[in-house]
Parts: sequence; structure tokens; C-alpha cells
Amino acid sequence: MKYKSKLKISIFCLSFLFFAQFSFAQLLKKQESKGYMPFVIIENFSSEGCSSCPEADRFLGEVIRRSDSASQPVYVIDFHVDVWNKSGWVDKYSDSTYTHRQMNYLGKQAGIPMYTPQSFLNGILSVPGSDRKSIGSFIQKTLSKPSSHFLKTNAYQTTVDSVIVEYEIFGKIDSTIINFAIADNSITTKVTAGENAGKTLNHHNVVRVFKTETVTANKGKVYLAVPKGLNLKQTRIVTYVQNQNSWYVLAADQLVN
Repeated sequence: MKYKSKLKISIFCLSFLFFAQFSFAQLLKKQESKGYMPFVIIENFSSEGCSSCPEADRFLGEVIRRSDSASQPVYVIDFHVDVWNKSGWVDKYSDSTYTHRQMNYLGKQAGIPMYTPQSFLNGILSVPGSDRKSIGSFIQKTLSKPSSHFLKTNAYQTTVDSVIVEYEIFGKIDSTIINFAIADNSITTKVTAGENAGKTLNHHNVVRVFKTETVTANKGKVYLAVPKGLNLKQTRIVTYVQNQNSWYVLAADQLVN
């Protein structure tokens, strides 16, 4: 089984509830500078035990559907944290590793509180995952200018429990890390306790596998272990490069099964 890229050369800027089309060639000419295709990656931190998270699920699901249908470079991944697991409902998709990742983001951005649903946009801006206006505005502004880096990925399954991701980074790789996420496209959970008791929750792009490595060369590959029971036919792989100090995201790519 092999993953495939759905990215097109034209770009669409998601502004709140609609897309506006641009020609990338025209975009670069207008900016009068050389660069690579821009992108947006939204890292959302949420929990099934959080009553505010379903609204973010609905909105980010809308962003995913629009960007997927237009094959555009707006990527969303949802990390389920474990901080709500003692509030009456244990989120089986939560992981303390994801909680620590959210906490580490707070250390990169002074004065930012920790909450759910919390989204980090390109590692630069923190906003509630349900904040349509801020997220839409960020996407529109970010996709209006070229990026300094570009990431190309390819992935394929080697065994029942292993996936190989090959990557190539265009641009400087000094002080960078690269992240690999296998995300479940859609998950439905009937919650029977906690703040969301009695609700049926619909999640999108839930991170099931996550791995970070230090970048030592522009080209490389990584082996990802697949959890038992995860149907790879219903997943996508999101890969992104960050500055290891600021955690600003420099490039990102997505492969959809």
C-alpha cells in the first residue's frame, strides 16, 4: 500500500468560510522574490473529556474537508492530551507524550496559557481550535506569500506493522527537526461520562503515531511502527520541519491514503 499526495500547484486561501483562488506563479511575481509554495499546518490539542472541544472538531473538520477537496496545502492534525482523563472519562486516544508536546509549546511562547482546544498555527500563533476568524485570517495571510522551505515526501507500507516515509527538504536545514504523524482520518466515539456524557463525538485527523528526529541531511527516511488495529487505509501521514529552538514550522507535506 502506498500513500499519495493530493497537492496542486494552484493555491486556495481559506478565509473563514470560503476559498479564494490564486495562481502561484502570479503570487511569486507579485512578491518579486523567489520562494516555495506556502502552507499552513494546524496542530490542535484536544480531549474527549473537554466540553469545548466538539465545536473545534466541527470547525477543523470543515477546514480539512475544504482543503482536501481542493487539494490545497492546509494540514490539520489533532493531538488528544491526557489532562482530562481524571474528570470522569478516559480518552483512549490520549497520550501523555502529546500533553508534554503542548506544554513544550508553551515554553516556546511566553505568556501563553495551556487549555483545550488549543491550536498552534505553523508553530507561530496559539488560538482556540474553534476560533474561525483567527484561523481563517492566518490561513489567508500565510498562503499569500511564498515559503523559504519546501518538503517533499513519499510513503509506503513495508509490513503489516511498519511504514517507511522518505523525505527531501529544500532549503537550509541548520538547527531543524522533522516530525512524522500518522493520523486517523475519522473517529466516532459515544461518550458516556464526563463533560461530554451522552454525546457522540466526531474527530478528524487524530494523531495515532508521532515521531520526531533531528535533521542531519536534506534527504532521509524513517520507519514508523503501526499500532495494532489501526487501518492504514483510513489514515494520512503529515510530515513537517521545525526550527528546533523556536518550533516555527518551516515546511510541511501531507500524504493521503
